[in-house]
Amino acid sequence: MNKVIKELPPYFTFTLQLLGIYAAMFFICRLLFVYFNIPIVNHETIATYLRAFFMGLRFDLIISSYLLALPTLGLFLQGLFFGRNKLILQIIKFFLIVVSIPALFIACADIPYFSQFGSHINKSVMVWRMSPGYTLKLIFSSFYYWGFALAFLVLFIFYYLFIRKLFLKYSEKIQQAGRQSLLKNCLFFLLLAFIMFAFARGRLSSKSTMHEGMAIVSQNAFVNQIALNPNFTLIKSLGRKETNTDYLKNIDKDLGVCSRFFNQNYFPANGILNSPIVSVTPRDSINKLNVIVVLMESFTMAKMGYYKHKNVSPYLTELAKESVFFDRFFSSGIHTFNGLFSTTSGFPSIYTEQGLRQYTKQPFTTLATLLKPYGYHSYFCTTHDPVFDNMEGFFKLNGYDQVISEEDFTMGESIGVTGVPDHLLYKKLIEQINLNEQTNPFVACVMTGTDHGPWHIPKDIFFKPSGANYQDNASMYADWAVKQFIEEAKKQNWYKNTVFVFLGDHGQIMEDPYDMPITYHHIPFIVHCPQWLRSSVNHNLGYQPDVVKTISSLLKLEYKNFSFGENIFTRSRPFVFFSADDKLGFVTEDDFFFYHLLSDNQKKLVRYKEFKTENVYEQNKTRIDSIYQITQSLYNSARYYIRQNYSNN
Repeated sequence: MNKVIKELPPYFTFTLQLLGIYAAMFFICRLLFVYFNIPIVNHETIATYLRAFFMGLRFDLIISSYLLALPTLGLFLQGLFFGRNKLILQIIKFFLIVVSIPALFIACADIPYFSQFGSHINKSVMVWRMSPGYTLKLIFSSFYYWGFALAFLVLFIFYYLFIRKLFLKYSEKIQQAGRQSLLKNCLFFLLLAFIMFAFARGRLSSKSTMHEGMAIVSQNAFVNQIALNPNFTLIKSLGRKETNTDYLKNIDKDLGVCSRFFNQNYFPANGILNSPIVSVTPRDSINKLNVIVVLMESFTMAKMGYYKHKNVSPYLTELAKESVFFDRFFSSGIHTFNGLFSTTSGFPSIYTEQGLRQYTKQPFTTLATLLKPYGYHSYFCTTHDPVFDNMEGFFKLNGYDQVISEEDFTMGESIGVTGVPDHLLYKKLIEQINLNEQTNPFVACVMTGTDHGPWHIPKDIFFKPSGANYQDNASMYADWAVKQFIEEAKKQNWYKNTVFVFLGDHGQIMEDPYDMPITYHHIPFIVHCPQWLRSSVNHNLGYQPDVVKTISSLLKLEYKNFSFGENIFTRSRPFVFFSADDKLGFVTEDDFFFYHLLSDNQKKLVRYKEFKTENVYEQNKTRIDSIYQITQSLYNSARYYIRQNYSNN
């Protein structure tokens, strides 16, 4: 073997050593990924994990081969023609160091990203490119995230030192080597090129290269994510071109499906909605109730004790018992801008699009625009920078008169990048309501922030949470802040005439077994108005676009409903649908949960109530495919109407 190795050209063995270094670096990142993300309840065998790691090596070699493609060619030419020219070696070394920085950074950043979103890094990270400063502050204000930045730094230093040492040895080796045979070098280069080509494809089959679906080594959702290299998932997602006209392919058919689904033809055939449509109810005929809609950061049903999770929202759980509590309600997406857009506009959030930024041609029909003719004053409240995600611009466009944000507080009141604590925002809202003429009714939309990583909670309050970690403590604090809000509101003369609505902007992953976590979408919807509503649990299926129509019905507002929302006080849907970047899903009335992973075309159907993982899609294929076709028609119709009326794109 030593004899064979000695016969190999120096660049040949050197390239294989470089491949080994990359594989080792990605292996370390994969170990960290498993350590920080592995579910507490885990029944998989060691053999299954080994299969995932072996498949992961194949994905790592794909990325490594692409990173080394140009350096390999350079090493071959340098060894053959410029053996004594050290400048070329320095250029190759510099190139390797530069291209390795983003590759290693993505591998390290993917670990906390997966913890937050339940998927590897993909092109959805681009939605924050317009607010890089705030996003970076959000990330690096947490010691948890700093830990992964430190891991990247340590890995890169070791990589740099190792590369430097290897290049020194290689330089000495080629200086000592005599003139190489041209034929021999070319033959070995062809062999090396074949090896790297095979690694880059991931497999030798001519039918298909490696794809995300090959990471599936078991029925365990988490284990199947171990193999994927985040550089691979990011590049693949960027390569998927989604043209703005794809939704028009069968638009006439889709619009017909949409009208039949809502059992009415309120969408004009030409797509022009003449929005905003204000209420047409006579002025003296409506219930002039005040409305406060609170979108609570990351408020999932699991935080109320569902899915066998610890109840970290005891007050809201009790409040639900005194309210109309919709226990089968779902978010449109997994980002705050998804929840704000859908809850405000009555439209589903279109995956891959940032509605608060993109849909600003004219206003939607919102609670603020509907109630403005009746003398309502309106507020939008957020704990942090109102410019982030274009929140302030979107809400002002859509009829909200006054914005309350971090800018209305002193610097000392802000406790982190998420801004002021929730309880201070609630207090400020009450103060502003009382400052305005109390004879005027009001509508408010409140977006909380404290229950978002990096999970800072105020220290100057008497409430001391007893959670198992920072995340639980933040959730318990958010629950306590609601209690303070309601108790203070009860002291105001407008309380008895006010509807309080609490829901999540989206949920949060809570030991979820699915590739598309249901806990990220299943959120509470609580409508609290004891003077007007009898407490009950409503099992009708609903989702965030229903909020405007549902609350309007309580106020007896009649208007042309150019939206995808319904009054779920009285109507139960056959299914509701939602998205999560590169995933589409829906929940049926009989508690099936279907999801489609667009990246690898996986389709799964499960019974989600007890976290059952058996995939029963094939047994129900005809029915589920029919519903899925309707879902796609609804998405295409929503995109059509939005682009016709509201989008500047």
